[in-house]
Amino acid sequence: MSSHIPNARPAPDQVLVDIADYVYDHLITSNEALDIARYCLMDTLGCGLEALSYPACTKLLGPVVPGTIVPNGSRVPGTQYQLDPILAAFNIGAMVRWLDFNDTWLAAEWGHPSDNLGGILAISDWISRTRQQAGKKAISMREVLVAMVKAHEIQGVLALENSFNRVGLDHVVLVKVASTAVVTGLLGGTKEDIINAVSNAWVDGQSLRTYRHSPNTGSRKSWAAGDATSRAVRLSLMTMKGEMGYPSVLTAKTWGFYDVSFKGKPFKFQRDYGSYVMENVLFKISFPAEFHAQTAVESAILLHKQIGSRIQTLDDIALIDKIEITTHESAIRIIDKQGPLSNPADRDHCIPVSYTHLTLPTIYSV
Repeated sequence: MSSHIPNARPAPDQVLVDIADYVYDHLITSNEALDIARYCLMDTLGCGLEALSYPACTKLLGPVVPGTIVPNGSRVPGTQYQLDPILAAFNIGAMVRWLDFNDTWLAAEWGHPSDNLGGILAISDWISRTRQQAGKKAISMREVLVAMVKAHEIQGVLALENSFNRVGLDHVVLVKVASTAVVTGLLGGTKEDIINAVSNAWVDGQSLRTYRHSPNTGSRKSWAAGDATSRAVRLSLMTMKGEMGYPSVLTAKTWGFYDVSFKGKPFKFQRDYGSYVMENVLFKISFPAEFHAQTAVESAILLHKQIGSRIQTLDDIALIDKIEITTHESAIRIIDKQGPLSNPADRDHCIPVSYTHLTLPTIYSV
C-alpha cells in the first residue's frame, strides 16, 4: 500500500519572511546604532590589519591561482589583492576574525557580528567599482553602515534565544545567514530573492564546533567566519542569477533544519528586528581575549600589581598551589583544558594557566 506525500509548494517559513521584510523594508533611524557601526567598522578593520602581521593568516590570503587579478574586483584592505567578491569576502573575513579581537555578542548563542563585514565590504567594493566604471554612483558609506546594523541585528536576534552550540553546530551559521540576507539586499534583491538566498544558507550543512574544543582546537576557528561570509556572497550571487530557494527549509518534516539539526525545536524570538544588537554589541578594547575569559584576563592584570614582583621564574610559579576561578558554565564547557597547548588557537581558547611541563590545578565554581 502506498501513501501519497503532498507536493504542493508551501509558503515560505515565517523566519525567512521576517528576515526578508526587515532587510528590504526596515529603515534604520537610530543615530546611536549608526555611530556605533562606524566605530565597529574602524575596530574591525584594525583587527584585520593587525592579523596581517601573522604568517599563519597571510598564507591563506590572495587568489587561488597566484597572480590572478579581477578587473573591478574587490580589494582586500592592507594588501595588493584585487579578487572576485566571493574570495575577497573570505580574505577579509579571515583577517578580521584571526586574532579573536573583533566585537562579540553573548546570549543563548554567542558570536562575532562584525564577521559579516567580510561579505559586506567585498560586495560593496565590487558593486561600487563596477558602477563607477559604467559612470554610475557608488554605494555610499551610509549604505554600508546600514548593512552592518542589519547584519548585526539578524545574527544577534537569532542568537538571543537559540543555542546552536548545544546541538554541536558552530555559531558561524548565523554569519552565513545574516551575510546572505544583507548581501542579497545590497545586490538589489527583492524580498523573494532574499527569502530564496537565506533558505539556501540554512540548507547548507553547517559547521561543527570541533575546531573550537579540546582536544581538537585549531586554526580553522580563525577562518571559519571568513568561510561563512564568503559562502553567503556566493549564494547571494547565485540567487540574483535566478537560482531557486526552498521555502520550508526550516519546518519541513524530517528533512528541514529543525528536525535534522535542531532536535525538532523551532526557533524562539525575544524581540523583533530593529537596531538593538549594534547598540549593545560588546567590544574587546581593554582586554582583547576570548570573551568568556575577559574577566580572567582583567583579574590577572589586577593581581599582577600585587604579586607580579614575587613571580620571576618557573620555580616561583611552582609555589602556587592552585588557581580558583568562579565563572559560568559555558566558559567551563568551551575554554577549560589541562595540559600542553599545541597551537595559537589552542592557547586562545584556554582559561587555566598551563605549561608544557607544569599544569596548575584549577578549581571552578559556577
